[in-house]
Amino acid sequence: MRIESLEAGEYVRLLQPIWSYLCPSEPPVPSDVIFVFGSRGLEVPRRAAQLFAAGWAPRVLVSGRAGPMTEHVFDKPEALVFKDELVRRGVPASAVVTEVDAANTLENVRFGMTVLDAAGHEPRSALLVAKAFAMRRCLATFARQHPRVQVRGCPPAGSLLDHLDRSRADFAARLVAEIRRLDVYGAAGDIAPCAIPPAVRVAARETARLLEPAAPP
Repeated sequence: MRIESLEAGEYVRLLQPIWSYLCPSEPPVPSDVIFVFGSRGLEVPRRAAQLFAAGWAPRVLVSGRAGPMTEHVFDKPEALVFKDELVRRGVPASAVVTEVDAANTLENVRFGMTVLDAAGHEPRSALLVAKAFAMRRCLATFARQHPRVQVRGCPPAGSLLDHLDRSRADFAARLVAEIRRLDVYGAAGDIAPCAIPPAVRVAARETARLLEPAAPP
């Protein structure tokens, strides 16, 4: 059996352990900044705009240049695309700080915090907003790079199927790849080590097996 042949319910049951682990979500609390990670998904700045409108933080930092999913889609850096969306959603342009050089999550955190510092802001707390499946790694990156900053993961709401942004097979492969990234980046010291539950590893192995090319007849 292949991923493509699974019914929707089977697909969700297979990936749900991985999804639930990768997507921690916490209620927002008053914080110094809403820290937004660039991507292709406009649901990310829309979530940040909701948090700002609710008064959870006085400013928004948006970080991101371009990645594989955006370099041929956006005509300017992700951070500027997201800023436009934030402003359309009612966030004052003066409340948005942008960082336009980061090309990955580690650089988002390092460069974003540097830009905030240069702007005279030294956040002690932040609400992190990113693609839902990247939330675990965003939190772990902050835990390693800026352990004194209190962070909470506040990704866009929705189920696994709500967040499908590519084919089912490609989305499943992306979730498996995210588990591998936690292992690799944790070993390299870029992020705080993540204790991945056995059930998540089992689901990742089974998913990877179903993604393998079919053997020739």
